[in-house]
Amino acid sequence: MAILELVKKQPNWSGALEVAMTRPPGVPERRQGQDPWNPDPRFKRPRRISDDLAWFRRAFDDPDAHGLRPLDDEMEMAAWEGDDRAFELLGRLRDRGVLDAAGFVLHEPDRVRV
Repeated sequence: MAILELVKKQPNWSGALEVAMTRPPGVPERRQGQDPWNPDPRFKRPRRISDDLAWFRRAFDDPDAHGLRPLDDEMEMAAWEGDDRAFELLGRLRDRGVLDAAGFVLHEPDRVRV
């Protein structure tokens, strides 16, 4: 079971946004030449890390509606477990460093990372 834990007193949303808006080293600009005001309806826009961060911000405010369940309201630390979809998105945020910048850690004891 994967667990999301807030390891700081409060989330650092601006730090998370800064990391999300920074292109990883070696990744070219994908939106070059696109017109965001007139998107081509033949192509679906790929999911961006900023989309996942927006989802996470909403999930923090309303965890039940976003597949997260608080572990224990009595605990001093904030921690949640969630469904597979939630942890798919959280895994993307973790892999890009966004969770760390926001002050969260994703614990996945069932998965072995190489």
